[in-house]
Amino acid sequence: MNRNLRNAIPAVYAALILLGFLISTTAGIAVVIVGGVLISVIYNATRGGRAADATPRRTRRQRNRR
Repeated sequence: MNRNLRNAIPAVYAALILLGFLISTTAGIAVVIVGGVLISVIYNATRGGRAADATPRRTRRQRNRR
């Protein structure tokens, strides 16, 4: 679900920006600013970092080799 959401966000955002500028310049600028903040929140919420239920993309580096 997270991957589908992250892949769909840019297309939806671009469509909303276009629609906002078709309405008026002020609405378009508001969509760009508010949408950018909301998209950053969504991307951080769905990033799959080191939360308890998420797994890292790669294993941690072994630093104590001899």
